[in-house]
Amino acid sequence: MRKTMPTILIIDDDPDFLRLLGLWLESEDYRVLSSNNPLQGLELLDQESVDLLISDLRMPIMDGMAVLEAAQARDPDLPVILLTAHGTIPNAVEAMRAQAFGYLSKPFSNDELQTLCTAALAQRLAGRELSKLRADLRAQAGQSILHRSPVMASLVNEITRIATSQASVFLSGESGSGKERVARAIHEASARSDHPFVAVNCGAIPSELAESELFGHVKGAFTGATQDHLGLIRSADQGTLFLDEIGDLPLALQVKLLRVLQEGTLRPVGAKTEITVDLRVISATHQDIHALTASGAFREDLYYRLHVIPLRVPSLSERPEDILLLAQYFLDRESQRLERNIPGFSPEAMDKLMQRPWPGNVRELENAITFAAAVTEKGWVSGEAIPDAGRQGGSSAFPPLQDAKTAFERVYLENLLRATDGNISRAARIAGRHRTDLYKLMRKHGLAPQLFKNQEDRDDAP
Repeated sequence: MRKTMPTILIIDDDPDFLRLLGLWLESEDYRVLSSNNPLQGLELLDQESVDLLISDLRMPIMDGMAVLEAAQARDPDLPVILLTAHGTIPNAVEAMRAQAFGYLSKPFSNDELQTLCTAALAQRLAGRELSKLRADLRAQAGQSILHRSPVMASLVNEITRIATSQASVFLSGESGSGKERVARAIHEASARSDHPFVAVNCGAIPSELAESELFGHVKGAFTGATQDHLGLIRSADQGTLFLDEIGDLPLALQVKLLRVLQEGTLRPVGAKTEITVDLRVISATHQDIHALTASGAFREDLYYRLHVIPLRVPSLSERPEDILLLAQYFLDRESQRLERNIPGFSPEAMDKLMQRPWPGNVRELENAITFAAAVTEKGWVSGEAIPDAGRQGGSSAFPPLQDAKTAFERVYLENLLRATDGNISRAARIAGRHRTDLYKLMRKHGLAPQLFKNQEDRDDAP
């Protein structure tokens, strides 16, 4: 929030109107600067920090359109409201094409002016926030973890401190909070940064293939093994192995992983000899590893080998200062990919981003911004472009009919977009709906076509 009153500059050649408008604005807690001479008024822009300019359109020395042009040359982001006693549609169209924020015809009500001033000042703050975000993004260019929050600054300092160690690191935190990004940051800050960083999701590997995928196999080890397979662990030799969702690793493979950590050796499936590996292991889970260990689902000796340096990655709700920074990063990336001019978020969109709880953390935020960029052709992202958070279903076996319809609608859209690789024209034809209707339905359910296209994976979330 601003600690000082917003400053409004009024330029009008009618002294009586100038005085009355100034008194009213001051009564609304605005700091007011005024001039009945456009040239002198523009000089005030060079001397004062102004948040909003209100100018008459018809003036003898210099008309409002010229004032608008001169003001924008000084400060491109300064919102300008034009006033005239000769209001016509052509004047309004010309003013808006010249990028005036708004246009009012005299006489106007206090409510009309207040509404326009409030919106203009909100955009001014949004523009200043955008400038700060861009400055932060430039300052952190090339860094693995974007942040503004003290809690993430503390984590980044801890990463820097432990990066040079060879000890195993154990990351805990909610799903989508960015544990892989933290693991990558540790690797990039370490002496192993010139060697591979290999990320493995232990819960995503089919159990019957897990041993071969992790430890490799030799030719002829089993049916279909037509050649030697290096395995993910050996692929990380000299570098860093990141084992995500380590709690899902089968007990039989936990024993083999323990040997890698203890002895620095492994035996591929079907091999008769041990192979030496040199790597640092970083593991992570969103589960309660202590409960898994206590229940016997996770080996206690392996836990102690992995849990040498514990780090907790905070949820997005614990680092609200980072929400807009991350959102701007994702928006810039998507804007560039889509080749669109989308500078930032409107005040309404910012409010919506900050008020949402983000239970899916950074991953959910990234998906929301991907959708917002997809439905924004140009200009600022509106509040409506930010998809609403998913609704939680009830516990009843028979949900309300409307909820069931909504759930079916979402599943239908997901399957349709997946089948058409996110091609909206094809999807609309199959559904028998207009493209505009399909976009509305997608916005309702928070679905973006880019999420279903066959393309290379997007960059990892910071």
